Amino acid sequence: MRMEPPHARPVGTLTSGDAYGTAVRQHSPVVRLSAAVVLVTFAAVTVATTAYSLGAYCLTSGNGPITLLRF
Repeated sequence: MRMEPPHARPVGTLTSGDAYGTAVRQHSPVVRLSAAVVLVTFAAVTVATTAYSLGAYCLTSGNGPITLLRF
């Protein structure tokens, strides 16, 4: 099978041959589940570290009692 480049019509639109068909990429459920676990873990760690850091900053930046902090 020989691939041909797309041809331009006089109007300016492109036509492509059958060689440029799109292939459906299907990943196994294990790969999809692994990707979802990685994304959820990343999001959870990002939220947790941000909340911890912001909480520690807010609790220590004021004039209130710091003895309440027990990290």
